[in-house]
Amino acid sequence: MKCLVLDYGGTALKYGLMDTDANLTCQSEVPAPNHSAEEYVRVTGELYDRFKDEVEGIAVSMPGTFSTDDVLVSGGAYLSILKGVNIRETIQSRCPVPVAIENDGKAAALAECWNGNLKDCQDGIAIILGTGIGGGIIHNRRVYRGRHAAAGELSYLVTGGKPGVFNISTYTCSTEGFVERAAAMKGARHVNFYLRPGMPGAEEELARLKQLAKGPQYPDMEMDGFTAFQLLEQGDPDITMLYNELLDSLTQLIVTLAHVCDPDRFVIGGGISKEARLIADLQARVADIPKHYIIAVPGFDVQPCYYRSSANLYGAMFNWLQKYRSELVH
Repeated sequence: MKCLVLDYGGTALKYGLMDTDANLTCQSEVPAPNHSAEEYVRVTGELYDRFKDEVEGIAVSMPGTFSTDDVLVSGGAYLSILKGVNIRETIQSRCPVPVAIENDGKAAALAECWNGNLKDCQDGIAIILGTGIGGGIIHNRRVYRGRHAAAGELSYLVTGGKPGVFNISTYTCSTEGFVERAAAMKGARHVNFYLRPGMPGAEEELARLKQLAKGPQYPDMEMDGFTAFQLLEQGDPDITMLYNELLDSLTQLIVTLAHVCDPDRFVIGGGISKEARLIADLQARVADIPKHYIIAVPGFDVQPCYYRSSANLYGAMFNWLQKYRSELVH
């Protein structure tokens, strides 16, 4: 059997067909249908019509927080058009097959649980470094959601010790936060998400970063993650400082989660996790923690994610199988 697997992103809707052995075929993408609810249903329905004779269900990954009955409650690129809407029922009204919905970060965690670097774990945590911090908590090989389906919303954990967006992990640990800090310190060009005009505290944070800058400025440079790591390899003092702060924040996040959840393993994915030295440096940093702090856990197993750009499709399928064909997965 196969499902139509759909990953609704902010700029594109990725899709494909996937069977119970995780074989992905017909993979492609179309522009994200995030302009209206009608467009969302129409584009989804057109994809279903194309494959309806081949599939038994639809497995969905989407940004946002969902209630236990699949109502979109908050967050993500589709909130403005679908807030308060039961996404599962909306899709099923157009596509008469079983539909399963999962948050995109939690889908990435499920992908690792199914056939990735959490496949030999009962409990694990995926941390996905992107615009914010995605991921999820796996307990007994299922996503742990909590009372309000908000468990595993790692972006909101405090790592800086003070209130405000610039002291929580969505900024201190994310790829976007790191790149924005790098752009601010080097005077480089970048379209900011956090350090944008009007964001409370942004002016103060920009002033702090500029005051700390010691190295050369690059006003003609377009800053991104790749460029930041190039400067890091060249020994730029500002980027080196930011990188060490990033490692400190990620280590604090991991140590905190380890003492709350005590997982078998952490997996790190998204954005700058593709830089090999990040995982190696983070592993060294967390391995050093027991030398300096009193901890209750015996250690921290930190590995890279196995899945990359297609992780959400695999996780959506695993979620569908757990919901409708649990006998096929363990």
